Amino acid sequence: MLAVEDNLRTLKQALLTSATDIFSKSNPTELEIYIQRLVEREVRQLTRRVLFIEDSQVLQEIIINLLTDMGLDVDSYNHAEGAWEAFRTGQYDLIITDIMLEGAMSGITLVRKISHLQGEHGSIPIIATSGFDNASRKIELFHLCVNDYVAKPIVREEMRQRVLELSSQHASLHSLTMLDELTQLFNRYALREFAGKYFSEAHRFKRPLSMAVMDIDHFKVINETHGYSTGDKVLSEFGIWLKRFVRDEDMIARWASEEFVFLLSNYEASTALTLMERIQKRLELFKAANVSITVSIGVATVHDQNKHSLNSLFELADSAMYRAKMSGRNCIRVYENEDEQI
Repeated sequence: MLAVEDNLRTLKQALLTSATDIFSKSNPTELEIYIQRLVEREVRQLTRRVLFIEDSQVLQEIIINLLTDMGLDVDSYNHAEGAWEAFRTGQYDLIITDIMLEGAMSGITLVRKISHLQGEHGSIPIIATSGFDNASRKIELFHLCVNDYVAKPIVREEMRQRVLELSSQHASLHSLTMLDELTQLFNRYALREFAGKYFSEAHRFKRPLSMAVMDIDHFKVINETHGYSTGDKVLSEFGIWLKRFVRDEDMIARWASEEFVFLLSNYEASTALTLMERIQKRLELFKAANVSITVSIGVATVHDQNKHSLNSLFELADSAMYRAKMSGRNCIRVYENEDEQI
């Protein structure tokens, strides 16, 4: 609503007539910004997979159309049993379920079973829907780790907004769990999360997959000599500096305190070695937090990905890195089947 004045009295009257907001005619910029944000929200597309359970066919079709219009990939079920099997075998970013479902398993039971597995599958957000809109029901659901609640009859715009907000919040939380706070590199959890994709693609296209394990030499001495705050700055600045050397399709993560892991797609051992030599050479001219550092690096490459996992590849690269430490540090060693060193 546009008004000459946007004082509290006018706002209350506008809200009583079902207006959702009020803007002053003397300040059109505010209305401009509001419309711009409204348009951005309406055209925003999500690329997530949703598990949707609703036993009303009419309502199911309405919500499926809404979710697919938002760019979501929807797996829909009209009973909890099928949804539970799908959840156990699939990967989902959001669950929307009616809590009153026909069949042997209710929606509440489904939510409870999913909640028990959250530690295994990660914290997947859940939106519950129900025709029983009372406080005790909501409290019960929130105790079951439901993230949001939409009462029936469902208003399309309300559901759309709840999905957008919850997806945005989950994406932010997910990024926090995937990034190392100090270096802003991926963390060990993220490496384990994405490694499967690297191994499957390498196997599918018959490509080599290389890993480099890098450890800062004498990092304990840096902490003891310069202080732990300086040590943290060294790691922070070093992490930012390392990013410039990897391609978009590669992955670099902080594995432990001063240890970093590179996962290099379609890299032979010789190519990975060349990259590590380049980093080591450039490091001679770089000071992290005004401290000169050197690194010991181990490289390993696999061609038969079916025989290896992230853990086994890490063990190979880590053993090569250990040999670099034993060889005097500030050098690179490559693991080979014959256990030779390069």
